[in-house]
Amino acid sequence: MLTVRDYDTTEAWERADSGLYLPPRPQRRHDRPIAVDLFCGAGGFGCGFHQAGYYVAAAVEWDVAASLTYLCNLARPGVKIHVDPTHPIADGQRSSKAGKRKTARKAVPFDAHIGTGWISNEPPDHPGCEHFYLYDVRNLTGQRILDDLGLEVGEVDCVTGGPPCQGYSVAGKRDVMDPRNSLVFEFARLVCEIRPKTFVMENVVGMTTMRTPEGIPVIDALCAALSGGGYGDYEALRNALAGAPQAKAGVRDAKAMKKHVDDDPPAVDEPTLFEVTS
Repeated sequence: MLTVRDYDTTEAWERADSGLYLPPRPQRRHDRPIAVDLFCGAGGFGCGFHQAGYYVAAAVEWDVAASLTYLCNLARPGVKIHVDPTHPIADGQRSSKAGKRKTARKAVPFDAHIGTGWISNEPPDHPGCEHFYLYDVRNLTGQRILDDLGLEVGEVDCVTGGPPCQGYSVAGKRDVMDPRNSLVFEFARLVCEIRPKTFVMENVVGMTTMRTPEGIPVIDALCAALSGGGYGDYEALRNALAGAPQAKAGVRDAKAMKKHVDDDPPAVDEPTLFEVTS
């Protein structure tokens, strides 16, 4: 005789819209969707996600000045700061513009300003960044971030980030060999390792016309990486990223801007601020 354990489905279990009873979801520290902020910069993306109701639990950035700004505005005292062993500040040194090393650098005053900016005007229970990585993303894994946060693969709601765009932008040299160009693929790698429910990546429209050093269109390589990680059909991703009307229009506008960058702007008879407000 087969005996089935008798579950109490009236208290711990939750009834779904379909009528089925489901086991309770794991308890979260905060009643907010969880986000991880890659290439977080000074916190533009992160602040927007805070305002949208997310708990931005972790952030990654290499630049010290941007990191200080982020921690000032979007973290609270007690945030755990992880420093890449290869980062210049890890050994008390810094790099000059000429690439030479300068020693005896003073410790970066992270603690002095944490939580004194934007987040200080939020309610005390508004969560700040829990883990901040002053890291080269190439030296970081999705599993490391998940382990530090105490989360499993698939439990993060959104991964967001804006990989460097200088190598793609029509305002720059658009150098195929610019090492920063490869960082969009590091973003894709971390997305596939963390496996969030969704992700948001920002970059310039010039990326749609760039190629890798091997001659592969960047968009094709990016879509292949995301598709391989389970984030949709390759062709659907390719069409969405490179074939959408707004993407095509953006490419045309970017080319036009590059062609006429030295032209004088057309005279436009617009109202002044005084006229608008008076």
